[in-house]
Amino acid sequence: MRHNVSVVIPYFRRLNLRRLNVSLLAYWGCLLGTLYLFAELAGEVYEREGFFFDAPVLDALAAHQTAWLVGAARTLSTVASPLALGSLAAALALYLGFRHRRAAVFLGGGFGGAMLLNLLFKLLFARVRPALFGQLTPAPGFSFPSGHAMGSAAFSLTVYLLVREFAPHRRALAAALGVLLTLAVGLSRLVLQVHYPSDVLAGWALSAAWVLGVNVWYAHTRR
Repeated sequence: MRHNVSVVIPYFRRLNLRRLNVSLLAYWGCLLGTLYLFAELAGEVYEREGFFFDAPVLDALAAHQTAWLVGAARTLSTVASPLALGSLAAALALYLGFRHRRAAVFLGGGFGGAMLLNLLFKLLFARVRPALFGQLTPAPGFSFPSGHAMGSAAFSLTVYLLVREFAPHRRALAAALGVLLTLAVGLSRLVLQVHYPSDVLAGWALSAAWVLGVNVWYAHTRR
């Protein structure tokens, strides 16, 4: 028995010191966690089940609408639309392509792939947009998941990962600006009453899972 213990304890010590990578575990935890969150939300939408928080959140936002808030939400929804962010992503990918082709492909795949997934799932779930209150801006098409939420999250996360590689001293700034952009865009869609909160959460979760998954490929090709 003592012999077995003397063999096992050093093994676990070596495992902790050499094989256990906390950052890697956290990374895969985020990837799988966001994928699981999207799957849970998508399952409820597919079964036409509602979410207890959707109506109260939209009701609270409708009760506190102001002209300034609605105007800011409209401006942000236009400036940070998938089309606008897609144009910016394309320009950045073109710039990166001259010296860092894989990085350009990663940027295009991270953002462009997320937008293609958004179109696919919108058609698959065909969720009608909220009708609890009047929509404050034109929003054709289906609701789930939010295209604006997916676009802002995919763009922010992809750019952050590239900044972390090429300018690590600015990654904190990139993270802060990315989180601010993503949260503001998601909130703007709720203020305008064109999405349910669950649409926005699903958009964030799916984008995060997709970009983190593409980054696994990108990291592998770097090695």
